[in-house]
Amino acid sequence: MNKYAYYKLLLVLGIFTVSVWILTSCLKTDLSQIKNIPTQKEYKSKIIYHKDLGYYFNRQKSFNSVQTQVPTDIQMLMLDSKYQPLDYFFWRKFNSWFKDLKFQNGIMSGVDNSEAWDCDNFAMLYKSLASISAYKGNGNADSAVGLVTVLQINEFGGVPAGGLHMLNIVFTSKNWYIFEPQTGEFIELHEYPNQKYIQYIIM
Repeated sequence: MNKYAYYKLLLVLGIFTVSVWILTSCLKTDLSQIKNIPTQKEYKSKIIYHKDLGYYFNRQKSFNSVQTQVPTDIQMLMLDSKYQPLDYFFWRKFNSWFKDLKFQNGIMSGVDNSEAWDCDNFAMLYKSLASISAYKGNGNADSAVGLVTVLQINEFGGVPAGGLHMLNIVFTSKNWYIFEPQTGEFIELHEYPNQKYIQYIIM
């Protein structure tokens, strides 16, 4: 997918997500906060390419070749040719900003939300904002943040077991993490209790 088509898709997802956010928010929405989105600048790290993800996931490996139980037959959709891992400390700063954004705009992180604003919307919002951060930081690659669809066999991040669930995968300088955007909880991929039930990863 070329860069123009990718950003067009990202724009459509972003418009959809923000539209639902505005319609479902119980507090006044203040989109000006996006102007202050944290950006990662001058962080030098190894760019992640398609072949890198294929190499690791086909061998059930994670960061530093740690063994995982992620199935080798998961479906992966990569919308760009390369991805920029996040500096771990920048990522923690970004997560704090994201938490404040949700709280100040009434984007409630309850697991009883209707399908108008549930797990996939939180995960897409998080990924879209990470991409905006990369764009504003003048990066030459999108942030290495993806969407994960998983069978929620075990409770994780305050979300009870049961049914399909969507959350995020984040590739950082310290490790690869599964991030629950509804609650802000995260865990290293190789310790994630539902890793063997991951079905799709969209980057």
